[in-house]
Amino acid sequence: MNGKKESSPNSTQLGPQEVIPSYRIKNLLVWRANGRVVKKRSKEYWSTVLAIAFLISVILFFAQEYFLIATIFALIFLYYVLSTQAPEEIQYRITNQGIYWGEQKYPWQSLRYFWFDKEDKKTILYLDTQQGFPKRLILPLGSQKEKKVRDILEDFLPYHKPKPNFIEKTTDWLVKTFPLDISSSKKK
Repeated sequence: MNGKKESSPNSTQLGPQEVIPSYRIKNLLVWRANGRVVKKRSKEYWSTVLAIAFLISVILFFAQEYFLIATIFALIFLYYVLSTQAPEEIQYRITNQGIYWGEQKYPWQSLRYFWFDKEDKKTILYLDTQQGFPKRLILPLGSQKEKKVRDILEDFLPYHKPKPNFIEKTTDWLVKTFPLDISSSKKK
């Protein structure tokens, strides 16, 4: 018997138990919403954008910046197509291992913090990442409740709404001072 006390399989041992990490993915919350945030634009908005682009193009034409003119109109066309085409509805999942945006996975280690904001009376979830690209994830909540999402996320990430930087402040000032969409400026 070597001085060691053998324990029988029926005896219970009290004390701390080793926690084994689970590699099984457990869905904590699943919802479906648009793949991106879309704001409907009026004809007045697009005619204002095209008028400004035309004036800038005339100035750039005299400066012989033809590629810049083409770039401006290509970006306007891209923005027009993205804002007129309805985004596909995708599935968002919050799991014990991270956040899934469709099939794209963002583990908790790659995320820094989160916050919510309203855009056109719709709640949007923002997640800052530690990656260079994408730097920020923007997830529409659709019909999901903000409180429910926040309760789950606070177990993994801190809630922190960053202060607007210089570019965001300048953009907000420009939008308020020179509204391109007359109907949205009347609502405010």
